[in-house]
Amino acid sequence: MYSIWLAVEDEGEYRKLAAWILEECQENCQLVDEENNIHIAIIEVNKWHDWVKIHRFRKRNKGCRVIPLLDPSLLHTSPLAIEFKLTYLLVKSVKQRIFLRTLKRAVDEIESENTRFAESEEVFHHIGAEQAIGQNDLPFREAFLRRLLSGEVKTEEELLQARFFLSGEAVPNVVCFIQGFVRCPDKRIQEDWQAPTVIQEFLKRQFEGYHLTFLSYRKHLLVLIQVPSEFGSLKHWKEGEGRILATIDSLENEYGIQLYIGVGSIYREPLLLHHSYKEACKARRTSPYERLQLRYYEEITKDMQIQKCTEYIYQYCTEDLSIKQVADQINLSVPYFSRIFKLETGRSFVEYVTFVRMQRAVWLLRHTDHTVEAIAEELGYNTPNYFSGTFKKYVGLSPRDYRATEEIIFV
Repeated sequence: MYSIWLAVEDEGEYRKLAAWILEECQENCQLVDEENNIHIAIIEVNKWHDWVKIHRFRKRNKGCRVIPLLDPSLLHTSPLAIEFKLTYLLVKSVKQRIFLRTLKRAVDEIESENTRFAESEEVFHHIGAEQAIGQNDLPFREAFLRRLLSGEVKTEEELLQARFFLSGEAVPNVVCFIQGFVRCPDKRIQEDWQAPTVIQEFLKRQFEGYHLTFLSYRKHLLVLIQVPSEFGSLKHWKEGEGRILATIDSLENEYGIQLYIGVGSIYREPLLLHHSYKEACKARRTSPYERLQLRYYEEITKDMQIQKCTEYIYQYCTEDLSIKQVADQINLSVPYFSRIFKLETGRSFVEYVTFVRMQRAVWLLRHTDHTVEAIAEELGYNTPNYFSGTFKKYVGLSPRDYRATEEIIFV
């Protein structure tokens, strides 16, 4: 008979695990209330210090099999299980079949007296994809990268821990921010495909042989890429840029999926990668210097005076803006302002103002039930027909056709 100690403070979790043990393992296992002379210990990990407790426990109980029960918020600490040479790892709220399978293997090890230490792949296997945050096959990698992009990873020590599930070849250095819509939702439903899946499959095919990581958020998808070291930006890596553009064209032609992608700067230091995320988001929302569907943060003007003007345009785009009115904000003559504005933004003043208005129109069409006529009036257009023609020129669809499209939701 093998003794099992449940060091689990969560009352609901404790009752659940205890019931499974009593129902399924009562022939060869029994629950005990203290840690003396036990064969298997299941120890809850709710904070960093709990790993220290496990380390001390193992010193006191060298023959005991320890199974950490990890809180999902601490997935980034999971490499410590490997450091401590623990054979198993569970994540709350654990599924019954995974829990019992793990327990059975621990019992089998004791019976065979052939304890072996698992490689990192074995540890990941026992967690199961359904317990991970998201659907990635390597939940630790995804959890770590999400923390990295949010700026929560701040020390080299945490980067060092990540080496178990994020090899050097796979460390990304640039972030692409993707949004889009499906032109014909009825056709998509009839053909029974999901846009997020199709997008990822196309990108994987285009970048075969390269490391891509996908992180899905509700209304956007992040694609993390490792650009070769000889290139200073994704824009200069013409092969990579070509693969992205080919993906955009193929998805539009074959599925009617329209993508818009913002690209951040390259950061070779992983602790700075969260800057690339913010930049990619900003690039996605900024008037394009060259292409509407692929925009680079590095193309956004860094001139403080022009930035002041573009912010003014965003604030007053629904009014009857004149180029003189905006030039006056930085005390420049109209001819000189017009020249440097085009040089810095890639667009004439009129084109830039129109683009900002069309951005506002897109949002209003997607998130309100205002009529096209009301939206045209709100944005300062005297006639709905002129507004509709301008909208189609910039977006590729009429306002009514755009409203009938389906925004892509990635999770």
